[in-house]
Amino acid sequence: MTILLLVSRSVFIIAIVLYLYFFTQRKKHNVVLQMWISIIVGMLAGIMGQIIGVYLGDFSWSSIQFSMYLYAALILYSSWRLLSVFKKRSH
Repeated sequence: MTILLLVSRSVFIIAIVLYLYFFTQRKKHNVVLQMWISIIVGMLAGIMGQIIGVYLGDFSWSSIQFSMYLYAALILYSSWRLLSVFKKRSH
């Protein structure tokens, strides 16, 4: 489980770096789709890191419950934005 925690944290950090890169390049290149995908992947990695932390006993469920709701809301918003980008590209 510790290895999974390290992997999820690494994916989270990589997603943040990719997001920052795509955010700076979105005007020059058409990378909005990749930007939203990196946000979703990063949020999913963050959720997995917290769930694994609860399983390992580092956190209690009550201490991460609010952040889990925030993660879920951000994932839903990012998914909606990703779908709207797909729809714009299909037209």
